[in-house]
Amino acid sequence: MPVTPELRTYAPADFPALLGLIGNAFGGESQETVQFAVSASNTTTFVAEIDGSVAGVAQAIAFGRTAWIGNVVVSAAHRRRGLGYALTERALQHALGDADSVLLLALGDAQRIYERLGFQAEGLYGTWTRQDEPAAAAGPARPVVEATSVGDAESASAAAAGSAPAADGAKQTAAELAEAERCLPLDKAATGEDRRAYLEYFMPVMRIAYADRPGGRERAAAGFSARLPWGWGAIISEDPHIAAGLVGDLLRAFPATYLEFPDANEAGRRVASELGLVRVKENLRMRYGPPVAGFRPQHIYKTLTPAVG
Repeated sequence: MPVTPELRTYAPADFPALLGLIGNAFGGESQETVQFAVSASNTTTFVAEIDGSVAGVAQAIAFGRTAWIGNVVVSAAHRRRGLGYALTERALQHALGDADSVLLLALGDAQRIYERLGFQAEGLYGTWTRQDEPAAAAGPARPVVEATSVGDAESASAAAAGSAPAADGAKQTAAELAEAERCLPLDKAATGEDRRAYLEYFMPVMRIAYADRPGGRERAAAGFSARLPWGWGAIISEDPHIAAGLVGDLLRAFPATYLEFPDANEAGRRVASELGLVRVKENLRMRYGPPVAGFRPQHIYKTLTPAVG
């Protein structure tokens, strides 16, 4: 007789199982990335338990009127039994408690599951990486226009450990936090979403590029790179030249990292190619509910994380 799985919320004791599931499903996510994924305050993690063991996982990440579903993974021994559908449906029901639109990035056969639940395709995101040794592919220099780093290595380590922003706030000045706040309108203008709940974790390690305003007025933040030490973090800018500088800056700091961004960003594809990256795979952005007003894929040069676009 088939065993009925128990769907429940995540408990800390589940972490080793989730590390195995998530860590092996998406190209080798580290312990730090998985810890971050389950500890963020706006994330609810659901697990499927069979005979006392965790057989699957799915997460709902809340951004107010929008939400994302990510890290949907079922163990190899329990696939093709409807667990992926059941976990996604549970996460979707939870997300729709507050959100109007729910988004996800679908890989391969999983698209059929999401279509059955009512998701529709919105466009492809390409994943770009180097095919040779990072040290031999530094790429041409791309100067960043008046870039400043908000935090330091100690702040970066705290962010990487998944510390709540307030816990490390004393290590940053009010001016530094104000600089990081400049990034939030840029992010919303690109995504159409209020992603403060996630971006606050990245604020200690923001790198912000500025451009002079016409008429000699105060300089304006024109792009940012929000990155954690393992390479996660968005690159956002409406100016392709500034974005190219931020991308080059990231690749010099993290030579082995990858870019993931919408195919609709033609300037992003040019920058990636010029820096020696190759498009190696793709995910399909899918949406449940109305389109997100203000979504501008041409401003996105790197996703924030694989789970939240």
